[in-house]
Amino acid sequence: MKILIAAASKTGTALKCAELLAEKLNGAEVADLTQKQPDISGYDIIIIGGSIRAGMLHKKATEFIQKNAELLKDKKHAFYICCGSPENAKDVFQKNFPAQLLENSIAAECFGGELDISKMKGMDKFITKMVMNASKNDPAKEKPHILTENISAFALKII
Repeated sequence: MKILIAAASKTGTALKCAELLAEKLNGAEVADLTQKQPDISGYDIIIIGGSIRAGMLHKKATEFIQKNAELLKDKKHAFYICCGSPENAKDVFQKNFPAQLLENSIAAECFGGELDISKMKGMDKFITKMVMNASKNDPAKEKPHILTENISAFALKII
């Protein structure tokens, strides 16, 4: 079974998650959608992932889904997102993925997220610093992190 994991990431978290997932799916190929848009015709399963900023899926992941929407209807497919608010994942999926593809997917999961300010620029960096400073005084507020248990559960649905 030939599996493609195609991901687009602004600071690297979605690609890091793609690599973690690929380890669990022996032999899965990872493609960075910010570098190239691979041909999906030769794959049995297509997994598409991307980072979320301000509630929106990475532009390159959105373009890839739109470009391949017809082919994806006839292939097994799954989706994942990386964001710092997993509790909002259901809404993010509904807002960013075509309903028919989402309904027919093998899996759709949030893999959590990371805040690495050193990889951020401009407004992203400014806003992230503000949010982190505001949440310092709230010990109940957990810093975003990759949810490895979600990646493992997702992989089991694929195999």
